[in-house]
Amino acid sequence: MRKIFKRMFGSQSITPTIELEEIEIDATEFNITTYTPNTDTTIVYLPAIDFHSERFGRRPQRLLKALAEVGYNVIYINSSDEFYQVDALEYPHPELPNFVVARVGQNVRTLFQGDRVIYWVNDSRLASSVETAYPDLVVFDSLTDPDQYEKHKHKMEAVADVVFITPERIYEHGKYCSNVHLVTADEFEIKERAEQVAQIIDALPNRMAPLM
Repeated sequence: MRKIFKRMFGSQSITPTIELEEIEIDATEFNITTYTPNTDTTIVYLPAIDFHSERFGRRPQRLLKALAEVGYNVIYINSSDEFYQVDALEYPHPELPNFVVARVGQNVRTLFQGDRVIYWVNDSRLASSVETAYPDLVVFDSLTDPDQYEKHKHKMEAVADVVFITPERIYEHGKYCSNVHLVTADEFEIKERAEQVAQIIDALPNRMAPLM
């Protein structure tokens, strides 16, 4: 084994000492940044896509996991359209105790953390329910599924504080919500997209509280 390592890396006894010039690297030039959310925030994913589903390339699951890695408290309320979740709460990522998958129908308010609650919506049919729930912020992550999510799309856009779209939808939005952002969710760039989303939602003010 020692002979193999000598053959691969050479012998230390014959390795000449080389002095290398110290080079300073500007991290910003290579976009090596890490964004930390400004607020202690809980993101609640309203039931639309089963956590174990492969639909939409698992865009919501991967993007919300990346947001949990950034630092948000994420509650993924699971849909029961495809699979049935046995346990009331699941923690699919042991390294992320701040990412929980809750069976639909559970009261998740006890899991809220921080001063800000964001509703993350894929299903545009929830527009009326979201509008009367009074979260601090509403995110509409628009996906293409004419059978389920298209009928109330424009109403959901009008309700939402910000709309995230996929490249396929880039020319279909902007009439009803002025705050529209193209957010891809390819696996190789998911961390960068999560930081992009974090900066966008942190910069937005909370919704106006209802008049009592």
